Amino acid sequence: MVVRPAGADQEGRRDRSWVAALLSYGEVVIDAAVAVALIVSGAILLGVVVYNFVHDLGREPFVSNALGLLSGLLLVFIFTELISTIRVVIARRRVEVESFLIVGIVAVVRRLIVISAEAENLLGTGRFRDVMLEIGVLAATILLLGATVLALRITRRGDEPTAGQAE
Repeated sequence: MVVRPAGADQEGRRDRSWVAALLSYGEVVIDAAVAVALIVSGAILLGVVVYNFVHDLGREPFVSNALGLLSGLLLVFIFTELISTIRVVIARRRVEVESFLIVGIVAVVRRLIVISAEAENLLGTGRFRDVMLEIGVLAATILLLGATVLALRITRRGDEPTAGQAE
């Protein structure tokens, strides 16, 4: 048994609360810096994607050019989802898993678009089978991530109080 002088617990809590507050401010500053970096990178990426699309009009087949645009825009969307996730983390002081799952779904869809465009040129080659296998794995990944998002939403809805219940 340890005997502590009166008031020692209060002093220890104050020391820890100061450290916790300092760490919390540091975390917010880092989160904000990452968000700013993502905003700047996303804006530059959006400009590059649109510029490349306009620049390549008439020089490349339209379908190839449109797939490049779609792939780039999906990457920009991933950036915006990450920015939104950081905003939620700063506002609520907790990480929402659903945002990361949505980013994963978008990333897999983006890869599916790219690989589907490549598959057309691989028809009849040995690599075609590998690409088809990858498409199957990516489709299964989308289904699993989507089912996980659905399960999270159903679980969250069950946790929310109804209008008649007191909070």
